[in-house]
Amino acid sequence: MVIESLVPSAPARPGARAVRIGDAVFGTDRVPVIAGPCAVEPGYVDHAMVTAEAGAAVLRGCVFKPRTSPHTFQGLGENGLMLLDEARGRTGAPVIAEPLEPSHVAALAGHADALLIGARSMHNTPLLRAAGRSGLPVVVKRGMSATYDEWVAAADYVLAEGNEAVMLCERGIRTFETATRNTLDLSAIVVLRERTGLPVIVDPSHAAGRAAWVPALAIAAVAAGADGLLIESHPHPERSMCDAAQAVTPLQLREIVRAVARLGALVRPTDPADLEDARNQLDAVDSALACLLDRRARLVAAAARVKQRDGLPERDRRREHEVVARVQREAPALGDPGAARVMRTVIDACLAALDGAGDTEGTLAAASAT
Repeated sequence: MVIESLVPSAPARPGARAVRIGDAVFGTDRVPVIAGPCAVEPGYVDHAMVTAEAGAAVLRGCVFKPRTSPHTFQGLGENGLMLLDEARGRTGAPVIAEPLEPSHVAALAGHADALLIGARSMHNTPLLRAAGRSGLPVVVKRGMSATYDEWVAAADYVLAEGNEAVMLCERGIRTFETATRNTLDLSAIVVLRERTGLPVIVDPSHAAGRAAWVPALAIAAVAAGADGLLIESHPHPERSMCDAAQAVTPLQLREIVRAVARLGALVRPTDPADLEDARNQLDAVDSALACLLDRRARLVAAAARVKQRDGLPERDRRREHEVVARVQREAPALGDPGAARVMRTVIDACLAALDGAGDTEGTLAAASAT
């Protein structure tokens, strides 16, 4: 496939490494999603359960929260640690939490499964070293105006402590543009996947600043090669005590997770490690295939209506042969006979769908190959 050559799978990178947070693995063919409210607040356990049900592989659980103004909600602090424990126990999902100073790393030990170094803390070298010594996976967010070299250097502080479970997180940088909260730098994914072996994930929420823009930026990030996503979600965004405007609903999160799985199956293929991995990849491909087949059936119906309106021939045999021949060229693993059988079956299925919708016989024939 052309897409495979344009966006090589993560394991194909020289020196690439995978980072595991619980059962979620970043830096492979899959694209796990970290999600949850911006900060842990009362009701967090219920929020976490809904988030996990929506498909999040890792829960966001920040009990310490840096804010621009001291008069805004700063998180529950250590009083929120018991909520992390309950959320982990009830969902079975791992939790990532943000320390703001070295002492927080020790406080989070045993309550969190990974540490998030926020954009404001990227230059805090004592915190980076403490996070590295924790032995937990560490996600280093890019500073608001940090260059790639400065960002990678921050990650090096963690790596220097002997901790190789490090990921980079692009979350948008401060530019002259004010329409979005920050400017999402998709170039960072491409450049740092080439320059480092570290997984690169993306936080479209802090880049967008508006929930309506998060899905498009998430899909763009995956298409560019992101190894994971960090998304803010809340069952009732308008009630969120932190960054309410950019939090998506559980329904939106579920759709993002599904779309990411479908896209990942198309642009990040790898050889399966075992039978379970092969079946998981097949499920993702089948989901993407089902979406495309549904779209094709709808296009066939639209083309049939146009043909009937314009008095065009009921069936274009030359066009049908061209469609089959193209599929034979683009799906060599099926072999010529197999590819032809599959495509003709698809055409027949689209016709049958029209028949079931009550279209006339002439309309069915006209739609055969569009």
